[in-house]
Amino acid sequence: MSGNDSPRAIAGFIAHRIGLTLLALLIAGVLWTVILEAFHVNPLIGKRPWDVYAFLFSDANAADNRHVLASNLAITVRDAGIGYIAGLATAFLLALAFCFSPVLENIVMPTAMVLRSIPLVVMTPLITLIMGIGQASVTTLVIIVVFLPALANILYGLRDVSEGHRDVVTAFGGNPWALLTKVSIPGAVPSLLASARVSVPSAVVGAMIAEWLSTGTGLGGSISKAVAAFSYTQMWASAVTVALVTMVFYAIVSILDDLVTRRFQ
Repeated sequence: MSGNDSPRAIAGFIAHRIGLTLLALLIAGVLWTVILEAFHVNPLIGKRPWDVYAFLFSDANAADNRHVLASNLAITVRDAGIGYIAGLATAFLLALAFCFSPVLENIVMPTAMVLRSIPLVVMTPLITLIMGIGQASVTTLVIIVVFLPALANILYGLRDVSEGHRDVVTAFGGNPWALLTKVSIPGAVPSLLASARVSVPSAVVGAMIAEWLSTGTGLGGSISKAVAAFSYTQMWASAVTVALVTMVFYAIVSILDDLVTRRFQ
């Protein structure tokens, strides 16, 4: 693909990526079944794909099960989405600031590294004590999870400027701001999109951990309650649902990443 791709070629590319995603889902389902059978996991605990299907579609309470699952999913998507966007935006703005102030980078980066090195199961109660039980604590945790990897990747993209481009901007009287806006930021778009892609699973995991250990809502809270009530089918259905949604969002961002990156080539 190139900058002159026709809409048909782009549609074919998207269809190809969707096909690969569906194939990945099929392989995941097969592995799920094979692993449970190979290790002789008790069917009362290790639910198979057909058990989850029955829970959601063919059991007498399937409609109620879907309603509860959809409500919890909406909360988790909201929690992960807000932190995801805020984390990427914070990383981008700080990366821009670091380009002009190495001193600020030397102050912020060690603090960020320390925060990210603390296990999430330890950090969540601390954040909850500080921020309270609610959206603020969940968003803060997701931002921490998303922020540091995105910051490092975006900062690398902004600083990956060739000497030739730098010399051209300087030769035409450009200042550091011109270099940033004309060269660095456009050149960092692939890094930004790559950060957006790899941050999708991290944001979902961060949101579910916060829900599990703090708010008790969403799919994270649903799984915690299901385990306590020995409702293993509900637990597996929640886990499978969040995995599917995460894979779909990851595929969407990956397709966008590939399309934009190829335009820059």
